[in-house]
Amino acid sequence: MSQLEQRYTLRWPRARAIYEQALGSLPGGNTRTQVHVDPFPMYAERGSGARLALIDGVEVDDFLLNYSASALGHCHQAVSAAIHAGIDAGGPFGLPVPAEVLLAERLRERFTGVELVRFTNSGSEATLQAVRAARAFCGRPRIAKAEGGYHGSHDLVDVGITRFGEAPGEAIGETRGMAPEVVAGVSVFPYNDLDGALAVLEPQAEQLAGVLIEVFLNASGVIPARPEFLGGIAKWCAGHGVLLILDEVASWRTGYSGAGAEHHGLRPDLICLGKALGGGFPIGALGGRADVMAMFDPRGGSIVRHAGTFNGHPVAMSAGLAVLEALNEGAIARVNAQGQRLAEGARRIGGEHGLALTATNYGGVGRLHVAHEPPRSARAAAALPREPRIDIYRALLERGVLVSPDCRFATCTATSEEQVERFLTALAEAAPEALAQ
Repeated sequence: MSQLEQRYTLRWPRARAIYEQALGSLPGGNTRTQVHVDPFPMYAERGSGARLALIDGVEVDDFLLNYSASALGHCHQAVSAAIHAGIDAGGPFGLPVPAEVLLAERLRERFTGVELVRFTNSGSEATLQAVRAARAFCGRPRIAKAEGGYHGSHDLVDVGITRFGEAPGEAIGETRGMAPEVVAGVSVFPYNDLDGALAVLEPQAEQLAGVLIEVFLNASGVIPARPEFLGGIAKWCAGHGVLLILDEVASWRTGYSGAGAEHHGLRPDLICLGKALGGGFPIGALGGRADVMAMFDPRGGSIVRHAGTFNGHPVAMSAGLAVLEALNEGAIARVNAQGQRLAEGARRIGGEHGLALTATNYGGVGRLHVAHEPPRSARAAAALPREPRIDIYRALLERGVLVSPDCRFATCTATSEEQVERFLTALAEAAPEALAQ
């Protein structure tokens, strides 16, 4: 046990106590895999803006922000008002509500390529429905995705994220319990390697319904796509009648009309949205070409059946309207600039101290890496040491800065310039200690 882990164990007694209580009711005391950290996770009590009160009575600067989903911070005034109005109205009712229509209209106005919309309860559900719609529309059985791309925790896409096959295109399931026949219907290609990707895609062109891709690998290191890579994939899809499914669940908050459209000039056939869109409430959305989205049209008997008790939940719909209003072009630019400052500052600190410390970012979303150079692929990121990152997390937490246990960070509209400076000051102290363990 490192000194930082020993201090962590002693410093947070209430968190340790509630974790021990949780072990009696939750497997491993956990209901969300990525929030676990040894010897026990941290627990939150409340949040306001970009500050978080932990269960042990300590307040910290929140750069975790629910893994970037809290793009407006906590208790944003307009979002809170919308949520309370939705709660006061009651529901859900088993009937549509006007806010559902209004939010769909706003998404159509804002996001390039969105002609029709369906709402889900998470980004995972959005990608699941996107794959079904693509296969129904194209009449083809297979899909392809990039190595390291996380698109949700269902069998259709939960492959090739941290487990990589040796043969080109081979898909390896991320967990036991997945259906082998479903995994076998997925091809996995290297990210940021256009030639390698096309070598996988080309032989299967007549079998592929869609290619699912992110503008940055969010869960696998916050690794931005090279423009020529994304552009080449989009061009190949268009030339072979394969749908381009852009997963913007995490990235839409970095570009007003969507990161793919604004930063790369993409016009996806389908786009998946979620996370920040719900203002803290569960939400997902799938939008795209009218002819593809018509697969869900119940007037024709629904070629693709899409049910869900909480689809279009009135509170989430109301919150989404407030989020889109608040996350305007100016707000996005400011949040992105702060994320860039953090990543550049981390790289500077690594260089000044001669540390294996660097960072990647895409706008206001980033990650620290224990390396001298930023990784450019999921395989490279996965090969980096894990324990030193956890010690950086512990050392930063001691200094009042919260990131994820794997050192992901994010900024939000409530993040102040003073908080950015505090983050970098804390990192300059924490990294030498953590990396010397």
